[in-house]
Amino acid sequence: MGYRIEYAVRGGTMQARVSGRSSLAHAARIARDITEEAARRAAKQLLIDVRGLVDRVGTLSTLMLGACGPARVALVDTIDNDRWHILSEGLARRRGYALRCFNDRDSAIDWLQGR
Repeated sequence: MGYRIEYAVRGGTMQARVSGRSSLAHAARIARDITEEAARRAAKQLLIDVRGLVDRVGTLSTLMLGACGPARVALVDTIDNDRWHILSEGLARRRGYALRCFNDRDSAIDWLQGR
């Protein structure tokens, strides 16, 4: 089984819900697919929900850093993976990206919209 990405635009934010299975190769492709779609839609804010993605631990930094670019990126994941996100957030900041991880969509959207 591969992966699936469902896209939606709400309130100026492009949202990508990712489900299926992840591997390192999948993570790079998922990031590329999301960034291409964000560029096509000229999205300045991007919410990526990976809670439906199985086997994502170990591939999250590849996915998150690959999805960074000119858009602000908020990643929604379960609280169980918080310890992995600290490293990815730090790497993103050092590279000049605006990336934060959240455990719920509302907090992610609030951050993206500057609330």
